Amino acid sequence: MKDNLIIFYVDDDPEDLDVFAETAISAGVDVVPLSDSDDIASNVLKADGRDKVIFVDINMPAKSGFDLLKELRQSDDLKKLPIVAFSTGHDAVTIKKCWDFGADLFIRKGSSLEQYREILTAVEAIDWSSFTRDPKAFVLKVQPKENQA
Repeated sequence: MKDNLIIFYVDDDPEDLDVFAETAISAGVDVVPLSDSDDIASNVLKADGRDKVIFVDINMPAKSGFDLLKELRQSDDLKKLPIVAFSTGHDAVTIKKCWDFGADLFIRKGSSLEQYREILTAVEAIDWSSFTRDPKAFVLKVQPKENQA
């Protein structure tokens, strides 16, 4: 566990927020679940001196994740932070749009608590201070250990 890492997770679905937060807490990962994307700047700015990663759900009805990605990349305070596009949709068009709108990484949402743990473990293992966007490594594929070959 990286004590200095904090994940901000924006999602309009309260159940997805709860599952992610509960999994993160059980894994010892500090997470701030946000149901309102307008709260992200104030919450991120409160976490001074910490490594920050923003997870953005792409399929949100009021303000889509694509719109939020554009806003984050235009914000003077937030544009340099790593952003993970987090979505159940994983078709080529969605993935390309996430790349085009500035996400640093694309991760398909998990379908089990074990997959969420693996996602959190993989995100924690990344050295975000030296991370560079790479189109060849943009999609992070995470599977539970028992399903890996």
